[in-house]
Amino acid sequence: MAVNRKNDRAISEVMSVILLVAVTVILAAIIAAYVMGMAGNLQKGKIVAATISRVNGSLVSVTFVGGQNAGSVVGINWTVNGVAPATTIGGTSVMAGLQDRPASGGILKVGANAVLSASNSGKDRVIGVAIFTDGSKLVILDKTL
Repeated sequence: MAVNRKNDRAISEVMSVILLVAVTVILAAIIAAYVMGMAGNLQKGKIVAATISRVNGSLVSVTFVGGQNAGSVVGINWTVNGVAPATTIGGTSVMAGLQDRPASGGILKVGANAVLSASNSGKDRVIGVAIFTDGSKLVILDKTL
């Protein structure tokens, strides 16, 4: 003869599933709040670029080619081997390493070109840092040539 015993002391399967789901939902809410709070501090990236080519053994030509955020670039700081190089724009010497917006104000135009002094052919590291209207900065070119 088979004996069936009923165990009244244990929690039913339905109750245990409900408790597991509740704990999972609470943990998901806590993790989501933490992640959303951290993501709120991130800034959107800016997208702009420049190109470079060697003119001769002592000069390089850099050109601002624009990008999605080109409309907010007010200038570019150039360095060659960590130093602001002699800079020429349109045949006129300007402040060392600065490719700035026009004297009339506004933004740096797409296609703006500058010639930088870089006399160590093959070893010159040229870095361009764009300056935006909101004051933020972004490295837009880092190349050795």
